[in-house]
Amino acid sequence: MASYTESPELLRSFTAQANRYPMLRPEQEDRLARDWTERQDRRAFDQLVHSHMRLAVKVAAKYARSGLPVADLVSEANIGLIKAVQRFDPTRGFRLATYALWWIRAEVQSFVLHNWSLLKGGNTATLKRLFFNLRQTQRKLGIHDRIMSDEEAAQVAEKLSASIEEVREMEHRFATPVSSLNVQVGEEGDHEAIDLLADDQDSVEERLAEQGELNARRALMTDALTQLGDRERHIFAARNLADQPVTLETLARQYGVSKERIRQIESGAYKKVVRRVRAQVDTVAPMPPPMALGRRTAAMAMA
Repeated sequence: MASYTESPELLRSFTAQANRYPMLRPEQEDRLARDWTERQDRRAFDQLVHSHMRLAVKVAAKYARSGLPVADLVSEANIGLIKAVQRFDPTRGFRLATYALWWIRAEVQSFVLHNWSLLKGGNTATLKRLFFNLRQTQRKLGIHDRIMSDEEAAQVAEKLSASIEEVREMEHRFATPVSSLNVQVGEEGDHEAIDLLADDQDSVEERLAEQGELNARRALMTDALTQLGDRERHIFAARNLADQPVTLETLARQYGVSKERIRQIESGAYKKVVRRVRAQVDTVAPMPPPMALGRRTAAMAMA
């Protein structure tokens, strides 16, 4: 496994390789995408993939702090890119980069989570949320990569709905990689290793893609919930979408039935929602199961 201190050099190498391929103008991209979707033109497919490899490297770079091999992260990002190109439909009116971003990010995140044991544990939902969002939240709060004060840790904990102890635990896990980014590099030692990492700031296109993804998920959840009856909808939401899930016992008392009956209703409702979501997205793009749509998105859908 490559050490984290090697990451900047590897990222620079991957970025240089990706930059060898020119970016496509909208009309070029549209022509190549149609050549692929209509005639399965392999050369068109390869051009589409190559021209977007820099996006895959940029997404992979954001997960370099995970401690996983950079080469593996880039490889997973490229797999996501290939899946996106295979399924891209140019007639829908949006650019390939916008469509591919979700696929790339999903592939890399899945790889990181499946290898979570490399982070010495951390299999709770809260720690996973901290792992993916801690540094971004720190930047938004104006907190730099250093040991946080108690007040700063409390701010981060509030923003991410976590305890201060959980924030401190994730901060500790990041401590060694973060310090390694500050080593001097270059012939004259006039740069730090962190200077060679890709910019973490999202581009306008990425922000638009994220907003589009949120809107799409909201629409999917809204539609899926219409397939449930009033009681099913309430039980499903109380058990799966609330910030603090309601217990089976509480719902059983409310409806005057057994806990097992509530569990059966919840299970049936969940299956209905899954079927509806899958039916809506199978021909467009992969979507996570309903609970993975996020409680914030689900709450907005039910408002």
